[in-house]
Amino acid sequence: MSAPQDESAEASPSTPLHRPNRPLWQRLGGEGLALSIIIHLFLVIIAVIWVVSTVTDLSGKKDPNAFATGAGGGSGGARAKEFKTKLQPKNVKSLAKTTTRITSKNADSSMAISSLPSLTNPLLSAGAIGGGSSKGFGGGSGGGIGAGKGTGVGGGKNFVSLFGMKGAATTTGGLIGTLYDLKQTSGRQPTAMVDGRTGIAPYRAAVRDFLEAGWSPGKLSKFFKAPDTLISGQLFITGRSANDAPKAFEVEKLMKPSRWVVHYRCYVEVPSSLPFRFVGSGDDFLIVRWNRKIALDDGYETYFSGKDGNYKDFGVKVAEQYKVDRSPGGLHRLKAGPWIQVTKGTKVPVEVLIGETPGGVFDCYLAIEVAKSSTKVEGQYEGEGKLKLFRCSTEPVPAEITKDKRGLNIDMQATGWIFKVTRDANTAIR
Repeated sequence: MSAPQDESAEASPSTPLHRPNRPLWQRLGGEGLALSIIIHLFLVIIAVIWVVSTVTDLSGKKDPNAFATGAGGGSGGARAKEFKTKLQPKNVKSLAKTTTRITSKNADSSMAISSLPSLTNPLLSAGAIGGGSSKGFGGGSGGGIGAGKGTGVGGGKNFVSLFGMKGAATTTGGLIGTLYDLKQTSGRQPTAMVDGRTGIAPYRAAVRDFLEAGWSPGKLSKFFKAPDTLISGQLFITGRSANDAPKAFEVEKLMKPSRWVVHYRCYVEVPSSLPFRFVGSGDDFLIVRWNRKIALDDGYETYFSGKDGNYKDFGVKVAEQYKVDRSPGGLHRLKAGPWIQVTKGTKVPVEVLIGETPGGVFDCYLAIEVAKSSTKVEGQYEGEGKLKLFRCSTEPVPAEITKDKRGLNIDMQATGWIFKVTRDANTAIR
């Protein structure tokens, strides 16, 4: 009987090796693939957590340079979507290259639309960057900066009336006007003029006090003043409601349309050495102060010249007048003031005061007549016989008045006779 074979004995080289029988998953390298998938899933989870936390932090913050459509009073308003686009403001000087004006064709309208005014006035420059009345950057329907009502840059509507342009000077300046309501104090308390029957006498006394004090605005500072001023290149306001003045200054909800005055003033350069004189009238009054002398005073009420046209500052009496259609009723003439002769280029302060006493209908017309020559005939200058609109701006004249001259033979363009504004209209005139 043979001895049992030792199982632990080493197999001989001729004996084939036995390969273990492994599963298919292991034969395909499953252990390494599983490990790789686990590592990648772990990295993806970390990346997702980081991205979500970053977006959440940014969602509550707004880029200070982002802007929203309609923020300047445009169409989108508060619901407009924000664009993460940094605003690149244009050169301010380039925004005022072209100026055109569109005015209402409706004679009863108190406002019209004007294009972009000049940015030479520092107040205007601030308004243009502010984007209209909203004081912010807004695209609005115009797609520019500031589409709200105001003096923004873009497609917005800039408020304009025959009383002037609100909030900004025109390209060439003009008369700057301030509205005062004498029926109430600067603190909005009623004065003695508020009464419809007894208020007229103290109103006239307050106007005279202002005039005799050298037209000092300080005399009117105790009364309510419209917050904004208007700039006008001419004063030719055809018949309309007396409430159009408060509307033009946007204070119609703060005052009634009676016993108000508007004080206009500026410095101008005389365009010619030929003699000229002011011609005009107002309902209820229109007074022109030229180089600190009363050069015209006419209307239903007069304060200096009286009914006989006595101009003491010039030492003359003036009787000449022009017919005008001031329907429906009332005075049907414009009166002339004394002749004025000033060397071309002289810089002179000019002021105009208009006012409405009882309320109702208001109008005023201010023109000039130029002499044919500097030579007097029988001690008087001979006029051209045709009036020119008094203008202190080269801005286009509103179409409303060029089409409604009220029967006057008047040159609305006043070519060669535009009185250029030479100093800031806010400069005190003494």
